[in-house]
Amino acid sequence: MTTQPTPAWAETGCLLCGAPPAVGHHADCPGADPDAVDYLTEHLPGAVTRSWTMAGVRYTATEARRAAITALMPTMQWHQAGRTVSLPFSVGLLIKEIVPKLGVQRWLAAVGFHPLATVAVPDCGCTDPLRCRCDFDGHPHAYAAPDFWADYALLVLRLRRPQGWLDPWLLDIGTGAVVIAEDDIGNDPIPTNASIDCQMGWCDLCDGTRPAGEAARQRCTHSCHTADIPTDVQTAVQPGAEVGDEH
Repeated sequence: MTTQPTPAWAETGCLLCGAPPAVGHHADCPGADPDAVDYLTEHLPGAVTRSWTMAGVRYTATEARRAAITALMPTMQWHQAGRTVSLPFSVGLLIKEIVPKLGVQRWLAAVGFHPLATVAVPDCGCTDPLRCRCDFDGHPHAYAAPDFWADYALLVLRLRRPQGWLDPWLLDIGTGAVVIAEDDIGNDPIPTNASIDCQMGWCDLCDGTRPAGEAARQRCTHSCHTADIPTDVQTAVQPGAEVGDEH
């Protein structure tokens, strides 16, 4: 009699290292390190380093789960920080709550969100997220009632950094937000001699000048500006003023 192979959804090994429950985790598995922050780092085009976090491993531990999330990333609609934008009430409240907790108010340049960018997650109650396979093909939960599955919204913050940008990707899980991944985007340092607006990517708000000491203004040299600045602005610019870091 031929023994049927165990279906993938019935396996119990760690999703990261494959170790069975009796072993726990292999020594090099992030699941064995209670202080592990990331479990996977990817180097992407455009000088982007993506780190998948242990905090979000329940939602991203398999290639299929990560693929479902990365497929949604390009759909984000970006909203510049500090402006009046149209977001769902719950999303707006969540952003107002998590940004101060993360301590990133000063560096927040934009928020990305799309109402249809949601991730389906089984509300299974598995106690070990590194062994949960309830979303695998053929699992009995695939035939469960629709309300067994939760749709969690994906959103992203864009933070200014000295050498580029940091995009923390979050899932709104209803009771809060979980940082599931971070994109560290290099090769875009803060422009020299640029206004804060241009440093943060808010070029349409810049009047072509930047602070340079008490009652002094200097020309903002960010590449978004044309060579000529209106005459009334030029009269306010002090050409000999020192350049300082506005941050």
